[in-house]
Amino acid sequence: MVNRLLNDPGDRDIAVVVNDMGELNVDAELVASEADDGVVDLSNGCICCRLQDDLVTEVTRLAETRSFDYLLIEASGISEPLPIARALTGESNEGGLPERLRLDTTVSVIDAYGFWKAFDPEESLPDAAPDPERPLTEVLVEQVEFCDVLLLNKCDMVPDDALDAVEAEIRELQPRASLHRTTYSEVDPTRVLDTGRFDFEAAKRHQGWKRALTGDGAEADHDHEHTHDDAASAATAHGVESFVYRRDRPFHPHRLDAWLGDWRGNVVRAKGFAWVASRPETVLGVSQAGPSVQAGPIGRWEDDDPETRLVFIGRGLDEGTVTRELDECLATTDERGAAYPDDPFPRESA
Repeated sequence: MVNRLLNDPGDRDIAVVVNDMGELNVDAELVASEADDGVVDLSNGCICCRLQDDLVTEVTRLAETRSFDYLLIEASGISEPLPIARALTGESNEGGLPERLRLDTTVSVIDAYGFWKAFDPEESLPDAAPDPERPLTEVLVEQVEFCDVLLLNKCDMVPDDALDAVEAEIRELQPRASLHRTTYSEVDPTRVLDTGRFDFEAAKRHQGWKRALTGDGAEADHDHEHTHDDAASAATAHGVESFVYRRDRPFHPHRLDAWLGDWRGNVVRAKGFAWVASRPETVLGVSQAGPSVQAGPIGRWEDDDPETRLVFIGRGLDEGTVTRELDECLATTDERGAAYPDDPFPRESA
């Protein structure tokens, strides 16, 4: 996509920052081959964490020394978009952008084929996850959930019915972004440049799981070829749905841990907060993206009444069965006061 924008930027002068995890930034070399000048290489680290300082410093230097209309920042494929946006907008400790710059758009390019296979328990994963500690499903979900524009790429590699199902799943995860189906990232530059779509509060608030948790069923603010009703109909046609599980009784930690480890293929995303008997004062954050599961303490209940609230997004979900199974994981009255020296949390698995 970056190469295409460099070849066809419209009437804009574009500078590019390219980030890759390895010592040799192959992406930067490929992009530089398409550009005469103006490509900055940030290698051997990730700009969402270790290289945040370098990113803000480099962007500031470019703003002071170069003249350009638009700066493209291509993050590593395993980067988390939220910390990058925080650094660039000054919501982290990195100071944010110079005054003459603003964060205009966040774009996620999603491998439609990789998404299709990653959430199919009968398929082996495509070779698309470069870091075993960042499972492909987790990366895909996070990059879908936080963006203003989403390119569903490699659409030529996925059958039409499966592609419709993938788009329906993505719409449940991300109801806000403008979505475009592409092949070889062929996209009109006006779809991804100077869109003015970035809104930090909306981006944090409108992930599908948060909307489900708050019961916000308002029409999504997105710009793509289908209406909101069309998107809802497509989700229904392909069995894509979501529901919220709420209980004011704590879980038995070992039964919950065993249940979380038994992914059956139809849950694309589960997210929320759990109350467990082994940590009665602690809020347990639960995050599942396909077979990748994380669960660990994220705070204390304090003045809030403890209550489990979990959102499930997936295909052909049997809400009754999931609810019954989770109810069987709840602690009995006697178990609520028991000691749990071998508490299984925090847990991470993929």
